[in-house]
Amino acid sequence: MSEEKIEEEIDTQDEIESESLEKKSHKFLNFMILLLVIIILIIFYAKYAGTKGLVVKEYRVTSNILTENFSGLKIVHFSDLLYKSTVDKNDIKTLVNKINILKPDIVVFTGDLVNKNIKIKEEDTKFLIESLSQINAKIGKFAVYGDYDYSYKDYERVMNESNFKILNNTYEEIYYKTNDSMYLVGLPSSSKESVKIDEAFSFYTDNDRSYIIVLVHDGKTIKFIDDSTYEVDLILGGHSLNGSVVIPFYGGLFKDKLSYKYSKPYYKKGITNIYISSGIGTNKYGYRFLNKPSFNLYRLKSQS
Repeated sequence: MSEEKIEEEIDTQDEIESESLEKKSHKFLNFMILLLVIIILIIFYAKYAGTKGLVVKEYRVTSNILTENFSGLKIVHFSDLLYKSTVDKNDIKTLVNKINILKPDIVVFTGDLVNKNIKIKEEDTKFLIESLSQINAKIGKFAVYGDYDYSYKDYERVMNESNFKILNNTYEEIYYKTNDSMYLVGLPSSSKESVKIDEAFSFYTDNDRSYIIVLVHDGKTIKFIDDSTYEVDLILGGHSLNGSVVIPFYGGLFKDKLSYKYSKPYYKKGITNIYISSGIGTNKYGYRFLNKPSFNLYRLKSQS
């Protein structure tokens, strides 16, 4: 074979290899562009679409401690409203309407009413009072302090004037249909105030115990119940927003120490059902993905 022929074959081979590398380079570049587009779309979705569209999550809660007369009791639980984060006036109006459609017996709020990083004006406070006053509950409306609520000077005013009773290391005895009762306990955010567990459970007796619901804001406060000798049946909390951005097979992405080990929507510990609301607003990240704003509806049922 002549040298000229050999050189032609070498040149041809080089051209083939060059074309192959160029195709691989184009494929990789196309893949990176597609990946970038997907990431941008997810970010836009999480920022705008993911933070809107209020969802109602319904649960049936059963217990053999719950007496038959409490079967069918409906409790609405909302948390982390965080007004003026990604929540505006229309969102609050939607929330109120959706709660009232359900005709709950009890409504509970587990803290963080407003976004602490935004200045809240008097007109905002009046709007919150007017809106929350329109929430109807046959038995009553109750609330606890979230960590952000200590920065909002009008929190107590808003809740009181909208007929929410704040439970702060205190309890309420609830009657429904008969003289049988259940207890609703409220504990403050452990990051801002002392949790006085014995004071809150001063009614407690081991003999012939009644059904007990505990309202907390954050998972770290649940630790006080874990470490105590008190048996409780239902714990309702918030704070974590279930991690805000949920990654399939991994869970919530954004968690903090105050959530402790309670950031998922549901836990079962012995006889205790623990529900952590995903909340309605957003925290400093301002994103939600696979985790729409929501509130919970619990239907109680006796197993006795």
